[in-house]
Amino acid sequence: MKRFKCKRLIGALGIALISTTALYGVTSLTPANAGAYDWLNLTPPQQAEKFCMADAYLLKPGNKLAQDKLNCTANDVEITRVTPNDPSAECNLGQVFTFDADVTVRTNANERWDTTFYLPLTDASPQVVHGPGLRDCSMILPIPGASGETADVQLDGDQCGDITKALGPDEYVLAGESITMLCSDEDQDNRADFTYCAAWDNIERSNCTTDEDPYAGQIPNNKSKCNCDTFNIDVFIKPAPPTVVKTLTTQSSRSEPGGTFSYTVSFTNPNAQTSLFITSLSDEIDIGGEGTFDRSIDLWNGLDTVLPMVDGVYLTATNCSQPANGGEILPSGSYSCAFTVHIVDRDLPDDQSPQFYDDLVILALEDKNGDAVTDGDSCAAIPGSIDGDHCSNEITVQITNLEPAITVTKTANPTWVLEPGDDVEFTITVDNDAAFWDSPLTLTALNDTDFGDLLADECSGVSTSIALGGTYTCTFTKFIGGDAGDLHSNTVSATAEDDELDQATGGDSAMVDIRDVPSMITLVKTATPTSVLETGDDPNNYSNVSYNFTFSVNAAGVDEVTFSSLTDIPFGNLTGECMVDSKNGAPITPTALSGFMLLPGQYASCDITKGLQGNAGETHLNTATIRGIDDDGQNVDATDDALVTFTPQAPDTDMAFATSMLVVLELTNAGIEDVTLTALTVQGITVADGNFNTAFTILNAIGGEHAGVAYSACSIGTVLGYSGSPTDTYSCAFTIELKPGIENTDDINFLASGVNGVVAVVADDEGDEVVNGVAVQVITDE
Repeated sequence: MKRFKCKRLIGALGIALISTTALYGVTSLTPANAGAYDWLNLTPPQQAEKFCMADAYLLKPGNKLAQDKLNCTANDVEITRVTPNDPSAECNLGQVFTFDADVTVRTNANERWDTTFYLPLTDASPQVVHGPGLRDCSMILPIPGASGETADVQLDGDQCGDITKALGPDEYVLAGESITMLCSDEDQDNRADFTYCAAWDNIERSNCTTDEDPYAGQIPNNKSKCNCDTFNIDVFIKPAPPTVVKTLTTQSSRSEPGGTFSYTVSFTNPNAQTSLFITSLSDEIDIGGEGTFDRSIDLWNGLDTVLPMVDGVYLTATNCSQPANGGEILPSGSYSCAFTVHIVDRDLPDDQSPQFYDDLVILALEDKNGDAVTDGDSCAAIPGSIDGDHCSNEITVQITNLEPAITVTKTANPTWVLEPGDDVEFTITVDNDAAFWDSPLTLTALNDTDFGDLLADECSGVSTSIALGGTYTCTFTKFIGGDAGDLHSNTVSATAEDDELDQATGGDSAMVDIRDVPSMITLVKTATPTSVLETGDDPNNYSNVSYNFTFSVNAAGVDEVTFSSLTDIPFGNLTGECMVDSKNGAPITPTALSGFMLLPGQYASCDITKGLQGNAGETHLNTATIRGIDDDGQNVDATDDALVTFTPQAPDTDMAFATSMLVVLELTNAGIEDVTLTALTVQGITVADGNFNTAFTILNAIGGEHAGVAYSACSIGTVLGYSGSPTDTYSCAFTIELKPGIENTDDINFLASGVNGVVAVVADDEGDEVVNGVAVQVITDE
């Protein structure tokens, strides 16, 4: 139910109606200004953090924003200007801040009720849902008619301000309004972005309250009856602080009594739109690293004079100065400079540990308004530091105790000996290199890796006190032995103390080279005999020569030699044939040459027989080489040759004689009957090919030829026709090969006569036989 029916009357009396707001539930407005509600000063006080517009919209029964999102397409009511009351107003980017400003509210409609303005406290717009229970917005809720301006009216009688342009003006100003908002700068123009969403009621009704019922103010009447906007306001974005970097450009450690340390300090203005102003620059030093900064050096105002005998930190060089225009560092600009300090510290900790110096650079920064540019607590370690102080990283340097120093030298004379060794003289010196405050030094230890405690033995008679700049010297002789190629290296180490028992140590090595005594071997090759008869043209005829190979190791050497091979030109590799059977003149069991060993002064030999060929007047020269390796791995070899001469041999012939006889047999049948050859024998041996006895062998395979006539082999069983027939004569031939033959020179005396001669027997068909015989004798004499 509307409380007033005449809106025009209400508009005219709007200011007067302010006094009646108690009728609508506000027991005490106590505004901080005359324009909008101050939530904390209401009775009872209320939270300044409110539900954002979309979240409040969800709290109204029936609203389901997930299906019906606010699109805020109307612009019935808007904020057109926000003018900070403080021209130097500023904020820190990303932080929520509060400031006072004049806020101009305008209506583009004839009249609207319950104007409510939501300001986000996060990056999310009030138009979107922030989440259940989240109060991420602040609120400007005008008090009806509180501004006193014509457009600011009470139209519906509730607690929320209305606006009209029916009386002329279409806007009014909430003067000095306290605004709480998020400091943001999306367009990076270095001015704060003012983001808001406006909600109103387009229906006249008395339903808007400051109470959380469940939300204060007005929500959109529907999804489009709202207006969201962002514009820049003259709130300066406080510059982001830079990171100050201090760098050590020299070594971080100096020995007593101190030295110089050089540094650079630099930073870059991280702000792209605003300058920074550096107003002071100093180096802060914590002597001893105890957390108390004992010395401050102004890097802009003059250098110090170093007093070498007075401990302190002195500024000896700097190019640091304040930039022009009050120390302005332009947007995205940088500042850097370098300086050097000299630390004098002769009185180091009694435990001889280093003296530490922790130091950092501190500088003061302001923005264009002269306000301190803060960075949190980078200077927490500096007592008395204030907002605007910016500290660099801490760098630690140190002054270290200077121990006494010595130089140890060890020499050997000579620096080489021949194997197996010799005496060497060693000289050890220890120089006092300490400063005068550490002298004299006392030599407390002198040890050698091979010779042990020299102070207790070889050097026991030498004073151990070493004066300033003085030298301790000890000389002794030792036998150094070994194999060729060995290096004898022994190291001496010395320890000396000053009057504070600070120790100085040093050492040195001496090296003695064991050099090789070269091994030598000899080879004597002897041919027996040295001349042989020529072998002539017979390729299988050889004259044998025995070769003796005597090899030895030079007695002047020191290494045993292991023999590995024996080669000969032209006989080739004789290693396998050389079976050593004599050592130092005494026979030994034949032993293979490969792997055979001789000590210096020993000798051994082997014999090999070879057949030679050649003609009279020619010589045979063959060269042998024996090889081995000594104990040092050194290859050794020796070569010798032997000459054999071929002598002539007178021409000579031997004649061997062998004989055989061809027996030609001719039988003629003088009878009237046919006859058959029934037997044919020589000394009773049937004439058949291959038959033999001790005196001869019969050959009767092919017959033979005599006086130009060829005869066939004799065949027992041949039939001779009767006398006068064409076949009454039978001729044949066989050979008697007499023994011995050419294989020896024995005489031949062959006699075949009578029944032991050559006997042929024929028989007629009645069996009557006729025997025909001939005697044969052959005699040879060689």
